[in-house]
Amino acid sequence: MKTRHSQTSRAKAFTLLEVIIVLAITALVLGAVYSLAQGTLTLADDVRRAERRDARMQAFTTFCEHLLAELPATALLNVSTTEEHGQYLTRLELEHVRSPFDETPDCRVTLFTQGKPGGGVRLMLSCQSTERESSVVLFEELTQCEWSVLQPATQQWAPFWSDGRTHPKLMKLMMAQAGGDATERVFWIVPVEPVTQTPR
Repeated sequence: MKTRHSQTSRAKAFTLLEVIIVLAITALVLGAVYSLAQGTLTLADDVRRAERRDARMQAFTTFCEHLLAELPATALLNVSTTEEHGQYLTRLELEHVRSPFDETPDCRVTLFTQGKPGGGVRLMLSCQSTERESSVVLFEELTQCEWSVLQPATQQWAPFWSDGRTHPKLMKLMMAQAGGDATERVFWIVPVEPVTQTPR
């Protein structure tokens, strides 16, 4: 009678090997779920970063369109490109324009790049008036940022413009952020004739 009871209870209980197998399977399932959740979170972070990068690029494009489309007839425009340590640094300088910070008239607005010690460039915006000078970093991690101007005589893009009060018709910006694709933006500058007063 006792032997029969012990055999029945032994048949209903789990052996140590079965418990270890169940724990191992549970650990594998939890590890797979954790890896899947971690991959999903990383993908979501990458998507958010890409969206922020695209939004900043779009905002900067809108800013440049506004800046170049409303150049007064008295504005001076200069574009120059230099090479330092294998990097091309570009400078777009506008004189006698309104400040993008507070709409102060007759300012000098400059978009220029600075090389970084570890490689890449940063894009800066500075505004100088008779009262004060201010600057801000627009993009910190760029692999490329180059302005070029369509030359009327040759109909070719060139990295410089220094014709004084004559404004180019088209300007192009090649720009690439770290981890993103290079983008090309073309800006049309509305021709404005200087205002002249006619004698009465």
